[in-house]
Amino acid sequence: MDIGRALTFFTEDERWIEKTAIGTGVLLLSFLLSFILVGVVGFVIVMGYSVRLLQNVRDGVNPVLPEWDQWGADLGRGFKLFVVQFIWALPIILIVVPIVIVSALVGGSGNSDAAAGFAALLGLCATCISFLVAIFYVLIQPAITIFFAENEEISDGLQIARIWDWTRSHIGEVVIVTIVYVVGSMIIGTVGSIAGVILCGIGLIVTLPLAQLVIYYLQFHLYGQLAPALARGSRSMDVADAAGDDFTPPQIIS
Repeated sequence: MDIGRALTFFTEDERWIEKTAIGTGVLLLSFLLSFILVGVVGFVIVMGYSVRLLQNVRDGVNPVLPEWDQWGADLGRGFKLFVVQFIWALPIILIVVPIVIVSALVGGSGNSDAAAGFAALLGLCATCISFLVAIFYVLIQPAITIFFAENEEISDGLQIARIWDWTRSHIGEVVIVTIVYVVGSMIIGTVGSIAGVILCGIGLIVTLPLAQLVIYYLQFHLYGQLAPALARGSRSMDVADAAGDDFTPPQIIS
């Protein structure tokens, strides 16, 4: 796992400034239009573009940064990945949200100590459950994205058994990638915010979307480095299946 290169790889491209400027512009428009649904389109396009970045890392393609020449295709693949991630996030929504609503209703139904205590208990349960589910969701994100990038089909990202088995088999690498991504995102976001403030505040218009794009770079490059492990795991399963199909009991010679 080359963590350092995941942070600097894009500078190896002769046209990295131009490509990064385009991506930053797309995210900037998305931020500005975030108050209406149109703003979501930009984020979806960048997600689709990032999937191609992952595929380039996985396949050893140079330059790693794709060209911005597949707007419609990027929108399509980004939307599919968004759907996959939303479906995986449904347990958090379906479990936590009702508990939070009931907690608020109980807490507002009266001022009795019993009601307040029950509301606090429900709130604590919601926090604990959401924390555990969030950890699970974060840990399977690499596998979800990598599996989806294989054929860019929604069904590929919803192979629950295979995704879980692969994540368990590569849990060490997954944990490292997750920690690097989370910590890296915090650092990049903080640096982007500070740089924007230093530039008289108006600089935030550029530094925030730029920081978000670099976070995408980091995340999908790390996932791309993990992708060959998926290929090795798939080949191992295929070999095991083939061995099982061709197995014949040994002959006992008396």
